[in-house]
Parts: sequence; structure tokens; C-alpha cells
Amino acid sequence: MPALQGNSSSNAGQAFGAAAAASSTVLLFYMARTMRMQEKESEMQRLVLQNQQRIMQEQCSETRLMKSEIHRTSEALVRGLHIAILRDAMSDADLAATWPTLSGDLPQEKKKQYLYINQVLSLQYLAFEVGDYSDAAIEAVLQTLFTVPVWREFWEQIHDPNRVPGDSAEARFTVIAERAYQAAASTTPLRRQA
Repeated sequence: MPALQGNSSSNAGQAFGAAAAASSTVLLFYMARTMRMQEKESEMQRLVLQNQQRIMQEQCSETRLMKSEIHRTSEALVRGLHIAILRDAMSDADLAATWPTLSGDLPQEKKKQYLYINQVLSLQYLAFEVGDYSDAAIEAVLQTLFTVPVWREFWEQIHDPNRVPGDSAEARFTVIAERAYQAAASTTPLRRQA
């Protein structure tokens, strides 16, 4: 006949059940704590990644600005070389004859004037491109310059609307210059020198 359980075995079972419940509670507590720690760690990693992304975006922005400044500096240097070459042509008739707009039977004085006008237009284009002056200010300056007959003669000789690509800075500048030319031509008659 099987032995009946006594108080001592019943107490042992209860104690085992209580220990198992306590262990489960402790285990749940540690699991919850571990999950909270992992959540905090994930949040910290997310913040670190956001900070890294922000830093990379700032660096990209700075790189774009630096690239833009380097480009502007390069263009200014090229224009400086252009002006030096024009200056050489202004002082040497043989060099002036190499410019397409100056070949032919133009008097030396006219060639020098055209080379000078080219320099002034280059300066206005640089001011336009750098953004130091508004389009309206540049147009007003050019309109004043185009009131001088030799300026309009030069523009008529060199201006070719099909030469400049559609949406480039040079094309936008050419449109401004053409408007200035048209405005000056409509208000100031052209008196060609003989």
C-alpha cells in the first residue's frame, strides 16, 4: 500500500513550488531589466548614429561650399589670365590680329578698343557670376556702356545668340547684356565713326 504523504513531504513540495515561483520572479525581473538596458543601449546607438549622420551632412555641406569656392577661385584665375592675354594683344598689333573679332581691316585703335571692351565685359560677367551685384544692377551698367557707339559696334560684331549653351551662367549673362544693348540702342542712335 502506498504511503500517504505526510506533512514533511507536503511542506517540501510547497517549498519547492515557492522556490520555483521566486526563481521565476527573479528571472522575470532580470529579463525585464536586461530588456530595459538593451532598449537604452539601442536608444544610445540611435542617438550616436543620428549624430554621425548630422556630422556627415555638415561635412558634405562644407565640402560643397569649399568646392564652390575653389571653382570660383579657379574661374577668377582663368579670367585673370584672359585679361593678361588681352593686355598683351592691346600692346602688340601682331597679337591683336590673332583674335577672330579683330582680324580684318580694323584700325589698330579700334582693335585696342574692342579688346578693352572685352575686358570690361569679362569683369561684368565675373561680378554677375560671383553674385556681388543684382541682375538689374549689371544690366543698368551695361545699358550705360552700350550708349557709347563703339560698345554697340563691338556687340554687333561679336554677339551670336546661338553660340552660348541654353541655361549656363554665360547664357543668362548674354541675355542681360542683349537686353541692355537693345534698351541703349532704342534710346541712343548709333553714330558710326568714319
